Amino acid sequence: MQVQETPSTTRALVSHQNSVIHEAPTRDDNLLYHPSGMDSYPDEKGLPYSYDGRPHLKRNPYRPFTKVWWNRAVEKGMWPRIIYGLIGFCLIGVWVGCMLMFAQNEVKAQRHNLQGDPQTRANRTANQFVMKGTLKIFDPVQRTLTVSWGLNYVDLDNSTLQPLGDQENASFPVNIYRDVRVIWERRPLDIFANQTIQSLGIYPPMLRIDNVTAPPVAVLGVHSWDGFDTDIDFTQAKEGDPWMQPLFGYPFDLWTGSIILAATDRGYAEAVNLTNTYAFPIDGAVLADSTLNWRITLKSNNTCNYGGEFEGCELHIDFSGRRPILVKFAAILAVVVNWTSTIGIFLLTCEAVIMRRVHILTETDILGVCFTALFALPSVRAILPGAPDFGAVLDLIGVIPNVSAGSFLYDFRLITLFRTDHHHLDLHDHDGNLQAENPEAKKGGIMDNYSEDHNALTLEKLNFRRSLFVGARTFVV
Repeated sequence: MQVQETPSTTRALVSHQNSVIHEAPTRDDNLLYHPSGMDSYPDEKGLPYSYDGRPHLKRNPYRPFTKVWWNRAVEKGMWPRIIYGLIGFCLIGVWVGCMLMFAQNEVKAQRHNLQGDPQTRANRTANQFVMKGTLKIFDPVQRTLTVSWGLNYVDLDNSTLQPLGDQENASFPVNIYRDVRVIWERRPLDIFANQTIQSLGIYPPMLRIDNVTAPPVAVLGVHSWDGFDTDIDFTQAKEGDPWMQPLFGYPFDLWTGSIILAATDRGYAEAVNLTNTYAFPIDGAVLADSTLNWRITLKSNNTCNYGGEFEGCELHIDFSGRRPILVKFAAILAVVVNWTSTIGIFLLTCEAVIMRRVHILTETDILGVCFTALFALPSVRAILPGAPDFGAVLDLIGVIPNVSAGSFLYDFRLITLFRTDHHHLDLHDHDGNLQAENPEAKKGGIMDNYSEDHNALTLEKLNFRRSLFVGARTFVV
């Protein structure tokens, strides 16, 4: 056995069955720590070694997540990378979760439109007629909503809707009219004295369309695929509210539109040879599908009331259009990004120009940052979903002031550059250390003989401040 003594520890190496055994030395200030938590001691060269005799790095001995521990961890680079990697994955997870929530919200809205409003759905009974609309497109510039309509009936379970005309060898032709009124049938009914009409069991009509010459917009019920398209005009839902004005109040604009539909029995009307008669009620309406970047909903009202005062027998459908939560989220996020960028550029320019922080001037291209912002900030607005033409409230709040501030800061920095002599300018940094941009001035002893040239430096500072003032005044004028 060989023994080698050191000033602080005694190391004993014993060979037993091809093994190396270390005697426990006395702990002192030279004690180092193994990354795995095992003790390790320095050799004669002061380097740490492990039980197998190979040198290794010292474990961070400080309290975890303190400032000193973090600075030590940054040198090694493992924990900081793990932490910011986890933060990045968490942000990605949060973003994906938000998008899934928005998608689920859209699916929920579609399901609500397809089922109809709860009150109408609760009053459905078998063999009632329901108009089913399919959203096709909404044009905010023309302010029109295109909907494709079909006629359905309620199945025997009082909830399922089936397309009219789906049964083989059976059809029920129905005339559909738009924007009309249903009134009492007052025309002569001599036709019902005909024995042929009486043998068919056709009862006299009670209701008809007010305009007997109005042609139907469609004939439904002959086939299950019968349908027709309508263009509904949309207007502002709330007058006098700029935040809900169409397009101008993006993304909080609220739209509204309406349509009136009425139906007559085509077969009975042809049998008695009377136009636009035998009107009957349509009990409700539902919507299917959706439009991109828009949330369209409807409320239907069947005005038929045989027990009380007669007010017609039409189906009134009121539409409401607004932006979905995804569009509102994106617009608010764009405003926050624009203002955050503008405030950052403002602070950077003021600290560099007014506070004369030289390290910002030397390490950051202030002109490049301000000039890039003039094009970057409006481009954020251009990628917003469903963004209208320029001139909305969003532009007055989150685009125009940001671009104006960026232009002002760019011109202010440019003027100060034109009116400042950088070859003889000595400045102080934020720590109070004198900085000289002129190398020849440093060689001449300005930094070494600061007390001798104090008056000259003070004059240079006054000239610099005067140039800033003149530059700002020139820009304002």
